[in-house]
Amino acid sequence: MVKAAARIAKKVKASAILILTETGESYDFIVDTGVKIPVIAATANDETFKKINSKKKKVGTHTIKLLTREMSRNAQIEDAIVLAMQKGMLSDGDVIVTVGSTLAGEADSLSVYKIDKEKLDFTIYDLIRTTDIRGEAFEAVVNIALGIGKEGREGRLIGTAFLIGDSEQVLKNSTQLILNPFEGHATGDRNIASPEISETVKELAQLEGVFVISKDGVIEAAGRYLNIDTNQVDIPRGLGTRHAAVAAMTVASNAIGVTVSQSGGVVRIFKNGGVTMRIEPQRKISLKTDILKQKW
Repeated sequence: MVKAAARIAKKVKASAILILTETGESYDFIVDTGVKIPVIAATANDETFKKINSKKKKVGTHTIKLLTREMSRNAQIEDAIVLAMQKGMLSDGDVIVTVGSTLAGEADSLSVYKIDKEKLDFTIYDLIRTTDIRGEAFEAVVNIALGIGKEGREGRLIGTAFLIGDSEQVLKNSTQLILNPFEGHATGDRNIASPEISETVKELAQLEGVFVISKDGVIEAAGRYLNIDTNQVDIPRGLGTRHAAVAAMTVASNAIGVTVSQSGGVVRIFKNGGVTMRIEPQRKISLKTDILKQKW
C-alpha cells in the first residue's frame, strides 16, 4: 500500500504524501523508500507522535498531532489537512496522496485528494486568528483538556477549565483559591506546550479553580477563582457554574476558554461568551470487542 502511494504520488505530481498512522510503521516505511516527495505523518496517538518526533528528520518530512481520532475516515483526513495548512505544509489546490490507518490495521487505504479550502472546517483555528494567542499554546491546551476528558485522574472523571490569552485581564478579575503552584518558577519551566509539564497540569486539574495561561503559553496560575458576573452570558442548559464563569470571562477579556465537563469529559471552547466548539473526548477502545463495531 505504501509503495503504491509513492508510485501514484509521483505519477500525479502530488505536493505531498499524507500518512495517517497509529503506530508510525507506515511513515517509517515510506521514508525508508527514499521517496522524493514531501511526507507528512499525522497521528492522534501520543506515543507515536513522540516516537516519530524523537527520530532525526529527513528533509521534506513533517509530523502533526491530531486533536481527535475521528470515526469518519474523510473527517480524519480533513482534520490532518487543516492542521497541515495552518502550519504551512500544504496549500489550497494542492494534490496529495493519503494513506489511512485505523486501530485495526496500519496502511489499509489509499486515496488521491485535491485540497479545496472552501470545503474544509477551520473553526477551531479561526478562533485564534483575531487574537495574539500562539497556535502551539492553543493546541497544547486543547490536547491536555482532551487527555483529561478521556483519562480523568486516579480512576475518576474530573472537570477543569483553562483561560488562554489576555492573562493580565483574567488575573485582574480573579483571585487565588490556593497557593499558586507556578509562582516563582522560570518561564521556560511553565510553558503549556512543553511535553514535560502536561502530567503536572493533569494532576493539578483535580484542584478547584481554573488555569490562567498567557498568549505565549506560559502558565501564570492554577487554582484561580473567577470574580465575574455570569448573568451576561447565556450558555446551554445543564452546564454548571464553571462553564458560566469561563464564558463570562471571555466577554470581559480577550481570552479563549477551554472547559472539561466532569460528567462525560466533553471539551468545550468558549469565545465572546458562547460555546464555539464541542469536542467529544477520545473514547477508550478495546481491541478485542469495540474494533469490530467501528464503521470506518
